[in-house]
This record gives sequence, structure tokens and C-alpha cells, in this order.
Amino acid sequence: MKRMLTLFLALMFVCLALSVPAAAEAAGDEMDADLLRDFLQEQFGVTIRMGKECSGCSTKEYEFVIEPEGSTPFQRLVIGNRRFTDLLLILFNALRVYPAGFFPGFMSGKYPEGLQFLLVDGISARGVPYGGVQTVGDGALDIMLSRTGVAESSIHHELWHAMELRILEADKHAFDKWRTLNPKGFRYSQQDSVLAAGGQYDEPEDWFAREYSKTFEYEDRATTFEAIMTKSADWWSTRPNLQKKAQFLLEKAKPVFGEIMNAEGEIQ
Repeated sequence: MKRMLTLFLALMFVCLALSVPAAAEAAGDEMDADLLRDFLQEQFGVTIRMGKECSGCSTKEYEFVIEPEGSTPFQRLVIGNRRFTDLLLILFNALRVYPAGFFPGFMSGKYPEGLQFLLVDGISARGVPYGGVQTVGDGALDIMLSRTGVAESSIHHELWHAMELRILEADKHAFDKWRTLNPKGFRYSQQDSVLAAGGQYDEPEDWFAREYSKTFEYEDRATTFEAIMTKSADWWSTRPNLQKKAQFLLEKAKPVFGEIMNAEGEIQ
């Protein structure tokens, strides 16, 4: 009996030892994600929740995963929040281009907690994966980001959705004239089937930042702002009509968020 117990413990030790390299490899960068999270929160005045800390968050029609798929409980214990290190670095690179007075603009009587980022392992809706989504939490404007599919452009996109709620809170007629900036006779499709069909990132020559811009009015504004923050001066130089839409957005954002510059340090 004692011999069997010794063999069992030895086998358990071998299994755990074999799991450590896999967990360490999955962890990637050894930087402490919790310390990095603390730095971003202090630097930008936002709240960041990771993994299981997002349990119970409201996301309307979206489903989200708060544990990496295919990992063992031991691997999850070893990895912990370190799996979000790369996503935190992407988030830092996106947020650092905004001026110091930008983030306090998200706080109001309706949203006293301001801006909150929820970092999870995956987001989907009706079987379609998302890199990020914007929702409204308990006294906060939430942006949920997926560890497996987000890019800096997605963060700028979702930031606009949150910005728009604050702009409309201050002026409910802020975007009444938006459609006058579109081509004569144009109508939004009012459907997001382009997400499932592909082609959402195709870029028209002018008027719209990409094909997804044509789905809904609020997505047109979000993709335009995304382009403001990511596209080069050369890209903008061939889109005079889209430039008018970009300038319109920046003018509406200014009373709440101040002057916003793009990644090249220019105001479009």
C-alpha cells in the first residue's frame, strides 16, 4: 500500500512538472500583468478588470469567455492574469496618443465611474467573433476587449462608441446633421451581415472609411474616428469628403473631450 502511494505521488509530480513548461510558454512575456494594469489605471484614470473579475458584467447580446480554452486548472493557476500582458501593451499603445484631459471626459452624473476596460479571452455574438464591444455597466462606460482578436484600431473604434454616449448626454442633437455629409441618396443597410460575410475592412475611395461604415450611422462615425486615429496623412489626402466627416466628429467631441490628435500628432 505504501509503495502504491509513493508511485501515485511520483506520477502526480511528473504530471505537474510536465504542465509547467506549457503554462510558462502560454504565459508569454513574464511581465507582471497586475503591475502593468495598475500602471495603466494610474496613468490614464481608467478601470481595468481582467478574466474572472469580469464575471457578471452586462454585455447585452454578447457572449464572452473568461478562461483560456483548452487549458487545465493547473495551467490556469500558473498563467493567471499574465495571459493578458500582450493585450495590456496593445491597450497602452492605443491610449497613450490621447491628451491628458481626455479620459476625465467619460465621467458624468450618469457615468460616475467613467471608463472601464474588461479584458476577456473571447467575445462573440450569433457565432461571429468580436475583437471588442462597447457596453454600459453599473455607473461606467464599459469596453470589453478580447485577448484573441483585438487590435489598436478596435480600441479606438470602441472608444468612439463610448465617447458618443457622453457627447449625446451633453447635446442630444449633436449628430442630427450627420447624414447630410453622406452622398446624395445614400441609405445605411441597417444590418451587420458584412461581419459574417467578410469584406468589412474593404476601403471605398471616399465618403466612408470601410465597408462596415455603411451598415449603421453610429458605426459610420466609429469607423471614421478609428481612421482619424490610425490612418496616415497620405491616406486622408485622397478622401476630401471623409475629411469633412472627420472634422465634424472632432468638433462635436471637443466640448467634452478637448482637442484630439491622431497618432501622427496632427489634428485632421
